[in-house]
Amino acid sequence: MRESHVPAFAVVTVLVVCGFFYFPGHTFLHSDTQIYIPILERLRDPGLYPHDMVAQRPHVSFTIYDEMALLLRKVTGQEFRLVLHAQQIVFRICGMFGVFLVGRALGFPWILSLLLASIYGLGGTIGGPSVLIHEYEPVPRGFAGPLVMLAIGLFANDQWRWGGVALAVAVLYHPPTTYPVMIVLVAYALWKREFRWIAPVAGGVLFALLLSKLQAGETEPQNFFGTIDAALEKLQRLRGSYNWISMWGAQWIRHHQFASLVGLLAIVRLKPAQPLRAFWIGLPIVGLAAMPASFLLLDTMKWQFLPQFQPLRAVLFITLVAMLAAAGAAIKAGLEGRWWESFAWFVFAFAVPAQSDVMQLLFTDWRDAEMRARMTSVLILAGLAASGTRWLGSHRLPATAALALAMLAPFYLFTTGDGRVRNYRNQDQPEIRELAAWARANTPKETVFLFPDADQALYPGFFRAYSLRNVYADWKGGGQVNLLREFAIEWWDRWQKATAKDRDLAYYASLGVNYVVFQKARAPKDVPAVWQGATYAAFATRSQNGSSTNTH
Repeated sequence: MRESHVPAFAVVTVLVVCGFFYFPGHTFLHSDTQIYIPILERLRDPGLYPHDMVAQRPHVSFTIYDEMALLLRKVTGQEFRLVLHAQQIVFRICGMFGVFLVGRALGFPWILSLLLASIYGLGGTIGGPSVLIHEYEPVPRGFAGPLVMLAIGLFANDQWRWGGVALAVAVLYHPPTTYPVMIVLVAYALWKREFRWIAPVAGGVLFALLLSKLQAGETEPQNFFGTIDAALEKLQRLRGSYNWISMWGAQWIRHHQFASLVGLLAIVRLKPAQPLRAFWIGLPIVGLAAMPASFLLLDTMKWQFLPQFQPLRAVLFITLVAMLAAAGAAIKAGLEGRWWESFAWFVFAFAVPAQSDVMQLLFTDWRDAEMRARMTSVLILAGLAASGTRWLGSHRLPATAALALAMLAPFYLFTTGDGRVRNYRNQDQPEIRELAAWARANTPKETVFLFPDADQALYPGFFRAYSLRNVYADWKGGGQVNLLREFAIEWWDRWQKATAKDRDLAYYASLGVNYVVFQKARAPKDVPAVWQGATYAAFATRSQNGSSTNTH
């Protein structure tokens, strides 16, 4: 790293840490880590989860996510939560620094390159495919995405080999996240005869294929060339509707079209040099093309590979490029003394992290108090950024103060008041942790639990991870129906049995369940609980002499 980049790297690190704890924030066990953690725990200790289908069917063959987590846990002695969050912070730093390098490639002063990076650091929710610019959870695509941005920043500064290394690591963590960049990169290489990136990327791909052959634990083969039958399609549309573009709301199609137009206009205004221009034009094209291609190949032809690869997530680059290009156009306009134009571009850039449906925010009548407050925050940030950019040449101290506020104010404006952006709701319940601690201390590893009245709530998955005990079936655990056909069939069978109404404890015992956990209002009245808290109570399905309990 060049010495002149060290202060910028330090500022990026501070911004990432602030973003990790304030906005956009982070979560654990609120989404896909409910699946990854049991898989990792079983890979670490094969004696765990002997009757839990989620943990027994790892889908991490084509990623180093599991190998790195296991290695870091062994080296540091820390739990998976800490080693995964540590990687999450490191990779967010990589991504933000990559965008800083993009700013430098555009010829911006270092403080304005940091402003560009800070806007990227605010993230955003992409409607339709349910993907995020910054994943809140420490999951493979959340590691690969920032590495892709680092690679683009390095490519933009003619650092092709190092960019290839960054992209190779991204491939190792999550190949589907990298495919839009790969398409653009191959096209650019053939056009400009630029091949310095190939060796490290090819090495990464070959290493990923080798790892897939050495995957530890039980695995279910993934069928890449079959078609989806009616029964599996029903399950996938139920549990993974975001993969089926025919199930998207019309507002998301309009959003991606609008963002494409804004991004194109911003690129025309900014006139970035190659290869950045190729990436900023090519990536949205890949995202737009993914929509009709997915409709043809999945919704129409039912190709089984599509839900596993999830190509629709390429639309993320439509909004991401539009946000960065708009911010870049705003900076250029501000440096030219065009305050109002700079302000308008910044409004779009700051609107992306403030609202997933940007058109709703920008074109609402603002009678809704939340939208009005959120838009006020966007206008304040745009005014600060435009003013700081405009003043930079003549009023150094006021410009620096305004730009610093534009970078730091979102951590307050987007997290407080009526217009705060609710990225997620904390669903980690102390009482579930208490139940998990009891189960871990008082039941053997093969014990099976069931939460019959949880419906689609997440707390059974929290329990599974904290207790290291088997859960018969839960809604979030069915997330692998997109990847594994046999898993999908078994999960659906279990889910139907688990949610059958008005069943007694003997019925649950017949499923192989040892304990059921009810919300106390729905719990059996004439059977003693083996554990109870303020909200939940746990019951053994068999009496102490081993016979089934027939009372409900």
